[in-house]
Amino acid sequence: LNINANKIKNNRNFINLFLKSKIQDGQIDIDDTEIEWKDNSIIKLTDTLISTKDGKLFLDGKSNVNITDYNNIYKFLLTPKSYRKQIKTIDFNFSYGFDDKVIILNDIMIDGKYDKKVNKKLNNIYFRGSDMKNKIFFKNMTNDLLKAYSG
Repeated sequence: LNINANKIKNNRNFINLFLKSKIQDGQIDIDDTEIEWKDNSIIKLTDTLISTKDGKLFLDGKSNVNITDYNNIYKFLLTPKSYRKQIKTIDFNFSYGFDDKVIILNDIMIDGKYDKKVNKKLNNIYFRGSDMKNKIFFKNMTNDLLKAYSG
């Protein structure tokens, strides 16, 4: 099942969704799904699998974020100028629990490089449903990661 949408209801930040899904061996795969964030980046999902663990529904996979306008992202995040390094790509693994609405990120790579400081900060972060909707929490967390990355 493939779905193309140029808007997502009740979300003005994400546009141009291309959801590509298939069911294989009783599991749902959404590899090669893409979504654009505010004309600033394209997020692509790979190695994905929707499955159940201990009776709960999970989405596990990898994400590649191709940044098309890092200056606008920094403006949105209100990132201090001293932390504004040019970033082209961010890759990471994730696990999302639909039942608990929790996402765990790990193994983040920025421009193809693994940064220990960024990953150390990231290993202590779990997004819960309300955290993902809280813009201030998201901006602060992202700026903490950018501070660790910029040195």
